[in-house]
Amino acid sequence: MLSGLKAGSFMPRASGGLAGPAWAGLALVAAVAAGCGSGAVGGTGGAGAGGHAGAGVAGTTGAAGATGAAGTTGAAGTTGAAGAAGAAGTTGAAGATGAAGAAGSGAAGAAGSAGRVPCGTKAGQCECQPTVSERKAPPFPPTAIQNPKGLLFRFMNNCPMTLWLKFAGAPGGMLTMPTKTTQEVDLPTLHGRVTAYKNAAPGGAGSVEAEFFELTADPGQALNYNLSFVDYMGLPLEINGKGTSPSCAVTACYAPLADLIKGCPAELLDSVNGKCLSPYGYCSNATHATEPFCTALDQSAADTLATDPLCKAGGSLAQAGSGAKIFGCASGTFWGGSPYCCARVNRGSPGTTSNDNTQNCLYYKTPPYNVYAAYSHSVCPYIYAFAYDDWNDQSGYHACTGGTGADVTFCPGDP
Repeated sequence: MLSGLKAGSFMPRASGGLAGPAWAGLALVAAVAAGCGSGAVGGTGGAGAGGHAGAGVAGTTGAAGATGAAGTTGAAGTTGAAGAAGAAGTTGAAGATGAAGAAGSGAAGAAGSAGRVPCGTKAGQCECQPTVSERKAPPFPPTAIQNPKGLLFRFMNNCPMTLWLKFAGAPGGMLTMPTKTTQEVDLPTLHGRVTAYKNAAPGGAGSVEAEFFELTADPGQALNYNLSFVDYMGLPLEINGKGTSPSCAVTACYAPLADLIKGCPAELLDSVNGKCLSPYGYCSNATHATEPFCTALDQSAADTLATDPLCKAGGSLAQAGSGAKIFGCASGTFWGGSPYCCARVNRGSPGTTSNDNTQNCLYYKTPPYNVYAAYSHSVCPYIYAFAYDDWNDQSGYHACTGGTGADVTFCPGDP
């Protein structure tokens, strides 16, 4: 077991690691999660003057915006005005000035329209990072480690089964977490993956690697972390880091566990183990390598090499690499050395050299593109779905300066 443990009540590349920013030493601050409950909204919240929501009092998690809470249907005022970032979701999270409806009935987005298109401040931004105000994870109990010597990590298993957490590069290396429990760990440092297993401990009969996140953490320096689906999607997860930098923020997947892989491409669905596999792993298997699914990006990649001045150095498709090498932005290939070119082909996007995360509406819009990445981002915005998803900052990577720990919740969107 790991040292300093208290029980509560309650990015390596093509093979699935981190691409992009170097993982420097780091540290996190543990945060107290806000409860979400049922997300019900109080009263009727009738529309007030000027089309804004009325005075209905928000429920336990259907948080109201600055001008008042929405009614039971989540409708905005008479003019349809809503919060600029009003987010739909299972808890009915509110936007900056509007409010969500009851228990995931949906919130009005910008200009009173349903959904999150656009979700940000620019017309080209159709995918936005989750914010602290949109958190759906249950609250942690008060910490039992008041003066940690190293990094305070608090873990919550909100999933309906026991999880075993395996730590790379940490003393002790393993936590067993029954369902609906929390545990705290005071760690001197932590580098690499934290992987959750289900059914049995790693190496045990029937054990399944269900999800992982990546981080590098050193007290007094910085904390770098991300949520990665580059190998597979298996469990929803939230990481909430706190520190002195604005980047000490939330990266998360709030989809309910039962819904996580419902839209998985048929070729990639592992229904036995409850996972959606990445195309890199699937297409690396010689049995599948020549299937149309695995060669779907080849012509687009060839065209990009021939027409984009930034990608011409790759030469021909045979020289640059095809199939799984494109999906994985594989090390040792042209795609592995060109984040821009590999991201462009995987996203099916027009060429752009700007690192502007507010211009992502054209991603995954015009086939061919990486259908797994498109699916992953539709379910869980701002996560790593392929190795260079940090190009134009779509990955949810955070470099948290001055952090001291983090709150990590598995299945944060479940009851």
